[in-house]
Amino acid sequence: MNWFVAKLIFEIETQDSKHPQFDEQLRLIEAVNEELALEMAYQLGSMQQEEIINSNNHQVAWKFVAVTEIENIGEIAHGKEIHYKINEPEQVEQYLALVSVKAAQLKNRKSIYQE
Repeated sequence: MNWFVAKLIFEIETQDSKHPQFDEQLRLIEAVNEELALEMAYQLGSMQQEEIINSNNHQVAWKFVAVTEIENIGEIAHGKEIHYKINEPEQVEQYLALVSVKAAQLKNRKSIYQE
């Protein structure tokens, strides 16, 4: 079997939002080939559509839109790269400061769970 990463797009519909919102999700799919993985990704997207009532007592719906990417990552192994993104920030210092804050928050979250 091979492993694939699929990007699923959902539109979030709610009365509370002033701007259209879309949820982009990366999902792991195990399949024998890309064609089957794509079919399974579409089935997963359809099955993952849901509606909830939020804290304002308004209905929120995740409507499946499409699968926009599929990538064969082969066999899964510890430390295997499955995604990358190259950033070219205009404000390098601000970017690095944000990276430091996020890393510290993650480290702090880890220490909370160890207590």
